[in-house]
Amino acid sequence: MKRIIPTFLTAFLLFLSVLPAIAQPGPDDPEERGGGERVQAAKVAYITSKLALTTAQAQQFWPLYNEFEAARKKIRKQIRQLQLDNILFDANEERLKTDIKKLFALRQEELDLEKLYSEKFLKVISAKQLAEYYRSEKEFTRLLIKRLKGGRGGRGRGGDKDE
Repeated sequence: MKRIIPTFLTAFLLFLSVLPAIAQPGPDDPEERGGGERVQAAKVAYITSKLALTTAQAQQFWPLYNEFEAARKKIRKQIRQLQLDNILFDANEERLKTDIKKLFALRQEELDLEKLYSEKFLKVISAKQLAEYYRSEKEFTRLLIKRLKGGRGGRGRGGDKDE
């Protein structure tokens, strides 16, 4: 047990040490470039096409989705802030223990939120559409990251090229 806690804390601190590089907005960050609305619009279009939402479903689904995203964004912001505070203020052992507990509580809150909204979504869309939503959201994120790394259309700046 005495070895598990220091190992966990070391791994946790190592994870936190890379966080500022990830969290800092850069030239590829859509929010920094003012492209957040474009990305969100593309995501909505992508998910809508993948789910094949009817007009009636779309009118009910998207307001729920927006509520869910706002609540999830708030939780994720708290998680990032908690992690950044530990790095920036050289947290002591007791503070780290407390913050680790807070981190798990926030993750649980995010999971509870996902459970709650999955039930709300199922009142509007089918289980198959909900499963497709989860898959499409991850797929969109992967495509976005690939595009940001590879430049426009996945080409340039080291992107995938057909050979």
